[in-house]
Amino acid sequence: MHRFCARAPVRVDPAGGGTDAPPFCVEHGGCVVNFAVQRHMFASVERLPAGNDVVIRSFDQGKEISAESAAALPPRGELELLAGFVRRLVPEGESIVLETDSDVPPGSGLGGSGALGVAVVAALDAAFDGGRSQKEVAAIANSVERDDLGYAGGSQDSYGAATGGLNRIDYELGGREKVHRLEIDAATRLALEHRSLLIYTGEAHVSGMIHKDILRSYHEPDSPTLAAMFNLRQTAQTMAKALVAGRLDEYAALLSESCRNLYALHSSCDSPTLQRFYEALGDSILGGKTCGAGGGGYIIVFTKPGMRRECIRRAEAIGGNVEPVRIDWEGVQSWREGSTA
Repeated sequence: MHRFCARAPVRVDPAGGGTDAPPFCVEHGGCVVNFAVQRHMFASVERLPAGNDVVIRSFDQGKEISAESAAALPPRGELELLAGFVRRLVPEGESIVLETDSDVPPGSGLGGSGALGVAVVAALDAAFDGGRSQKEVAAIANSVERDDLGYAGGSQDSYGAATGGLNRIDYELGGREKVHRLEIDAATRLALEHRSLLIYTGEAHVSGMIHKDILRSYHEPDSPTLAAMFNLRQTAQTMAKALVAGRLDEYAALLSESCRNLYALHSSCDSPTLQRFYEALGDSILGGKTCGAGGGGYIIVFTKPGMRRECIRRAEAIGGNVEPVRIDWEGVQSWREGSTA
């Protein structure tokens, strides 16, 4: 037998996150800047002889489920995200083993579930000769999460994971996305990677609950959430131009501006732990932002010249796990491994 494998990078969202989600992107249009980083979600698929069970195994979660067919998998419960992809994409009568693994902890704020979905779609696509493009893989992955499973959120995670690189994603009225690769010169890329750090705070977030909080606030009269959304969109549009022009000090200032507007969406986007990290890092950074919907997970910072090591020291002193930033320019990739017999 052969194993059909795929990996997809997670993403950092320095500006515009939240404006990719309905109803804002549908009613007003949105804009997100994100870039894929070299932390990955992995998926592999083995096709089994007819008559075997469908098995789903998550190594990072230490869980496994099975059923006599894809259609028989329960819609809710253990590994329901993975089961949703199998129900949508595995043809009737087929038996498989799907296995997944992760480079990042759950609740990271790095779009892990979106990247996982992209990896699973790509692995299943390879196993069943689908031949989908990266953007088609992203569209299906996002559709399973939003339409089949009813999870709240937008599409930037799926597209960032599928296409890789540094992107500006624009949302037209009605919510349709257009993904544009931001072309930056080598000096800007190297400086961005060298002076950026990802810091895991040790406090996971629950993005689904935060999205529900934001949605409730969005519909309240005179809600500050809507104003924050417009500011997030404008910040992303300005940041994209600054990155292409190589203005990294401006990028750093906009990173912090984006974080302030993220917290303005709803109080659950902030936390005492996040505040403690930003206070500790203080004058060692030019700017920083909490990744994803907030509430915990990773933060990304851009250090002052010569202060990278000091920033690392301060973050580690209060329990942070500090990681370098390397952009993944390839996006989702799939391959076939040899016989497992």
